[in-house]
Amino acid sequence: MGLASAASPLTAQQKFPNRPIKFVVPFAAGGGGDVVARMLAQRLTERINNPVVVENRTGAGGNIGSDFVLKSPPDGYTLLNMSSTYPIQAAVSKLPFDPIADMQPIMMVSRDPVVVLVNTKSPLRNAGDLAEAARRNPGKLSHGSAGVGSLAHLSMEELAFLMGIKLLHIPYKGSSQAFNDLLGGSVDMMLTSVTFSAPYLKSGRVRALGVSGPTRQESLPDLPTFEEQGVKNFNVVDWKAVAGPKGIPADVVAFLNTELNAVLKSKEVSEKFQSEGTTAVGGTPEQMMQVIRSDIARWKRVAELANVKIE
Repeated sequence: MGLASAASPLTAQQKFPNRPIKFVVPFAAGGGGDVVARMLAQRLTERINNPVVVENRTGAGGNIGSDFVLKSPPDGYTLLNMSSTYPIQAAVSKLPFDPIADMQPIMMVSRDPVVVLVNTKSPLRNAGDLAEAARRNPGKLSHGSAGVGSLAHLSMEELAFLMGIKLLHIPYKGSSQAFNDLLGGSVDMMLTSVTFSAPYLKSGRVRALGVSGPTRQESLPDLPTFEEQGVKNFNVVDWKAVAGPKGIPADVVAFLNTELNAVLKSKEVSEKFQSEGTTAVGGTPEQMMQVIRSDIARWKRVAELANVKIE
């Protein structure tokens, strides 16, 4: 009896998963990261026959959710649905955790290029128009974002640096407020993802000056890249990934990586991503860590050039 009861916790401990897995999204429900997390959670639940639930823990540019996960028990049951904001915060903020040493990468999920939008009444139609207007009025053309240190903010700072121009940043409390002001004409530009902007571009509510990356997007075939327009090396992407706290057992990391890669390859997920202009990525934890290290270094450079720092 004593031997049997002593063995049962060990058996339970070895079997993963044997209780619900939690996906923590560090941003509000309804945003791009939340939508991707819920789709992954549903498909993973079906694959492994074990509940995967989504919980939103918002605030501090995603750092509250990240801090919660990275300080959770490293057992594979509490995972972070992170985005490209994570390395930006690592580059510009004082964090209550070590973004590299305290984090176990599991898998890169998706990659989404970005576009620069203008109001349909704007005289700007391409990168050349933007460069010319900004040189005539340095620091006067405005761009809105979800706040200081957001992907949209630093990406526009990088674009301005590559183009040799100065722009005026208008921080908002959220990207939806910035977008509403773009529609209303009180801010000149806004950078956002292809996935978010494609429906508005197709319906003619806004216009785009260009898209990031080396090639045009299937969902927006008529929109030239900034590269085509003479702006070299503007390769910003809005990515999503899954990670956990450092110390998760290697076999659990391998299990999660294998199953999430399989989810990404499923027809439903790959077709949904493709229709929205998003690329499913997948791959190994090591490849994901490489992206994060590279992005932290990149955004540190951009933050220094733009003199951006968040205390």
